Amino acid sequence: MTELLILRVPEHDEAPTAWVIADLTGAAVGTPQRGTLTLAAPIAANRRVIAVVPGVDVLLAEPELPVKSGARLAQIVPFALEEQIAGDVDSMHFAVGKRDASRKGTPVAAVSRESFEVWMQRLRTAGIEPHAVHVDTALVPNVPGHVVLIVDDDRVLVRHPDHPPFVLNAEPMTEALELAGLLDGDEQRHAIVYLTQDNWQRYQAAIDGLRDRLASLKVQLLPNGVLPLFAQEIQSASPIELLQGPYARKTRAGEQWRQWRIAAFLLAGLVALNLAAKAVDLWRLGARERELDASIEQVFRETMGEQNAIDARRRMEARLAAVRGGGGNDHLLEVLGVLGSAVSQVPNTTIEALSFRSNVLDLRIDARDVTSLDRVEQLVKERGLDAELQSSNARGDTIEGRIQIRAPGAPANRTASATDARSGG
Repeated sequence: MTELLILRVPEHDEAPTAWVIADLTGAAVGTPQRGTLTLAAPIAANRRVIAVVPGVDVLLAEPELPVKSGARLAQIVPFALEEQIAGDVDSMHFAVGKRDASRKGTPVAAVSRESFEVWMQRLRTAGIEPHAVHVDTALVPNVPGHVVLIVDDDRVLVRHPDHPPFVLNAEPMTEALELAGLLDGDEQRHAIVYLTQDNWQRYQAAIDGLRDRLASLKVQLLPNGVLPLFAQEIQSASPIELLQGPYARKTRAGEQWRQWRIAAFLLAGLVALNLAAKAVDLWRLGARERELDASIEQVFRETMGEQNAIDARRRMEARLAAVRGGGGNDHLLEVLGVLGSAVSQVPNTTIEALSFRSNVLDLRIDARDVTSLDRVEQLVKERGLDAELQSSNARGDTIEGRIQIRAPGAPANRTASATDARSGG
């Protein structure tokens, strides 16, 4: 919701009302409109509706209350205002405003439940559900050092600096200005009067009659009525919210969900994509694991000379442990790693058998040609181990070769040279 709808609740069922659209800063968008609540209902769609109720039926006070909150404070308020309320406090609805640290009292509004429910019923009958309800007197600007009056047709809304506002009948205006407290005491006061052009023409004589008795008098004409002024105060003054206690909005969670649902959907989509990516990664890892298991079984069969590759890893580790137990075989894994890397780089090359003793690996290898055997020997040497092709024999379409790889710590080489081995075939 990027706009506000400031709407006055009529005092009578058939009475017309007024409304204005404002942005989130409180600035009016266009001019106020007048009509019935039913006409205002379509305009309320997709806007935050602020209902303004008449202050003539609401008591605003600032009693000194203990520093509490929630239900406990609500229980104390009726007793604090008991002397100021003529009727039964049990029939009243109380709303507590924000405490100002610079003042002793806490803002409180009191209105009969009957009046409040009538206002809410008028709105709901027209299809309007307000997001907030404020009192018009609470929307009179609080100007330091000035008494502020809003002449609102047949009513005068009055606020003294740092005091709760109140409402008076405008007729007769001279008497209303006296009751407003502009001339109390010896001290001359500063006053600001807000009113429309029509009301200025109506009450100009009575208002101008105060100029000689006041320290200053400033008249502010409201070309579009009081609603644009109320809109500014709603956003800047934090007036008391009447939708409290049993009248608190029940759909606030739903509104918050509507405000955040796009972000929630995006987050859900991001989580789903992340889970899908994780699932793909797990599938790839599983496939890779199966490939590794197949490679382990193949190496096991080739190196161990056994076809049964069940639990190949554990059996290989047991065999290695047994070999290591014989002593002098510290470099077996290193030699096997170098050999495996070399053989994988030479196509059509298969290890037929191997043995490892005293850091010397003897292996029988089947290759496509002698060049392939020489390539395996060279690759092993490039990895820093001593390798020697001891013999090569033709076997059908392939060449069977015998290669000896010596790890660090191997005893002195007593075999024939590579040249003699090749020539001896």
